[in-house]
Amino acid sequence: MRPTRSHWGRATIVVVEFGIASPLVIFVILEPITKNRVFKMRSKSPGVATPRLRRRIITLKAARLRRWFVLLLICGSIRSSVAWAEQQDELSLDLPVGELLFVAEDIYSPAGTQGNAAISPARKEQAEDCFRRARLACEKDDVGAALRWATCAVYLDPDHVDARRVLGYQRIGDVWAGSYAARRLEKGEVWHSQFGWILAEEVARYEAGERRLGKKWISVEEDARRHRLIDRGWQIRTDHFRVVTNHRREDASKLAVRLETLYQLWQQIFGGFYLDTAQLLKRFDGKTISGYRSKPFRVVYYGSRQEYNATLRRQQPRIDITLGIYFDTTRTSHFFAGPDQDSGTIYHEAVHQLFYESARSSQHVGVLANAWILEGVACYFESLLEHQDPSTERFFTLGTAGAGRLPAARHRRLVDDYYVPLAELTTLGMTDLQRRDDIARLYSQSAGLATFLIQGQGGEYRAALVKLLRLIYTGRDKSTSLQQLTGQDFAVLDRQYREFLEELSLPAADEPVE
Repeated sequence: MRPTRSHWGRATIVVVEFGIASPLVIFVILEPITKNRVFKMRSKSPGVATPRLRRRIITLKAARLRRWFVLLLICGSIRSSVAWAEQQDELSLDLPVGELLFVAEDIYSPAGTQGNAAISPARKEQAEDCFRRARLACEKDDVGAALRWATCAVYLDPDHVDARRVLGYQRIGDVWAGSYAARRLEKGEVWHSQFGWILAEEVARYEAGERRLGKKWISVEEDARRHRLIDRGWQIRTDHFRVVTNHRREDASKLAVRLETLYQLWQQIFGGFYLDTAQLLKRFDGKTISGYRSKPFRVVYYGSRQEYNATLRRQQPRIDITLGIYFDTTRTSHFFAGPDQDSGTIYHEAVHQLFYESARSSQHVGVLANAWILEGVACYFESLLEHQDPSTERFFTLGTAGAGRLPAARHRRLVDDYYVPLAELTTLGMTDLQRRDDIARLYSQSAGLATFLIQGQGGEYRAALVKLLRLIYTGRDKSTSLQQLTGQDFAVLDRQYREFLEELSLPAADEPVE
């Protein structure tokens, strides 16, 4: 089932520098295109003269919202005149509807995104401020926020050594690399976007169409023939993933990099699920991560839908209706190449894998209750969208009003009046959920509820959600766990969820896609 796509409007990213003494400010205005709109700013610090502004305005595509939404992405001495007026010292990276996130560009990133341009003193100062906020978030036991702020510090200053250390990077020559990549680099290898890890001295021969086979070289055609069966497919390894494919080696490399990006973004939302606050604080205090994931997340990428179906039908008789699948019994995700493949499905199944394998998990996750939220958080990541701009570099959005299954969830609740109350929904185990005739609508509702728990009520329930997921994956949850962790009755959460949907600035879809 494919996720719905965003309805696009326009957005303006404004980058303002107030001279060397004041920090760089970046904010986004998401709005419909209208004329004669003016956004006013003023200095937060009293008695500080404001020099003449030097401003660049970059127009980008973004999710269409009816109202004005102003997001202060990176902010120090400026305050907004809108949503955060009452929380001047608690500014966030969160969109009013959705998340706006960055990634720490590294050796796997597209060419030119690591950035070697000179960084202004103002930008360095703001990077330091982001890093201070990262440590403060960690001290407050908010691991996800700590990783988001540390990533922002790297976004502003790619060579911020302390932030890089916290995120698990080390400098090798001119690039930043995780522990696994560092080991490959030390062996004289390089990461190639088409071939994965190969010896630096062999790059020219690979690019000329030769392929190594033991001590000899063979043609591209012979190499493809030797890897035509998935059991003998190419293997592309990155810091956290191993992708096996019999399709094209280049596509396996691209998939591995896409999954590395997903891993970064998932940590920024759910890092507290597996990463202990005390461990992260040690990184802030100077500890360097010495190891890497010895057992990477395993992914199989088939050359065709037919091969995918034939190989997996014994494990899943209904494999024909899937676009991808994760088996926790074999700890492997499976996808296939071709026009039917869907990026939302890849994110969905990979998120199941990240949760199950990042910490010790029970063999009976979600069997007796709370299966809805396991699917809900996976569906939430179906809304992941990447945005490209040469001036502002890459950024990503999650959970925006027009992306993923949220429009369908809104339509079902507000237009169709379809809703399974939490008091009933939380009692469903995975088998109960999969057997229901309304499973598609339940997936949309679960996606909407997950979005609400992550973003609604000013993020009040996000920590409770992380704790709930830890309980579920360790087999210690009850159907009433959500009530206990949020401190709210199910009836109150039901009402708040409806109010959350009513406030979304997006018309309900006439024909929701689930």
